[in-house]
Amino acid sequence: MMDMVWNVIDATLPTSIKASGDPFNPDVTPVLLESHFEHPANDWRGPIRVSWHQGGSMPRSPREFIDLDAIGHGVMFQGSQGFLIADYTKRLLIPSGKNPDLSYYQPRARKDQLPPVGEFHQQWIDACKDPSLKTACDFEYSANMIEQMLLGLVAYRVGKKIKYDGATGKSPDTPEADAFMTKAYREGWSM
Repeated sequence: MMDMVWNVIDATLPTSIKASGDPFNPDVTPVLLESHFEHPANDWRGPIRVSWHQGGSMPRSPREFIDLDAIGHGVMFQGSQGFLIADYTKRLLIPSGKNPDLSYYQPRARKDQLPPVGEFHQQWIDACKDPSLKTACDFEYSANMIEQMLLGLVAYRVGKKIKYDGATGKSPDTPEADAFMTKAYREGWSM
């Protein structure tokens, strides 16, 4: 589900991360986990906050009568005029603010909608055969998204909000977090 968010927000790596969840178990990631990531502004939007909930942790519903548990897996975007709750097949627009109103909203005609991304596996095979082709989620896109999710686990392990410098791969304010951002490789192997 993070891919739906990552694709829309056009993000780079977060600059700060905070997470909490189940008590630490060295054998597994926490089942119940809530992570919050602060992203800097880019050339078309201001700074944003991205949150990840798993294992029954849920964001607050924008309306009392909307049961987010009933929706299942999905994403929720909060904008200045409302919310968009979506999964891969459905969309729900919910107005909010001082004068909640969606009369301004005009859905795009089918011909103006973006086409489906397609089969990721086939994109990979096609790009291997023809290096001029690009996949919908190349290594940089995927690596940054995965790095964000792993940073959520680092903040969870440290137990407090951390800052992150993506250029150095370190936390400038929480040196204890750096221990979770690298590992010692066996002799003869290095990165």
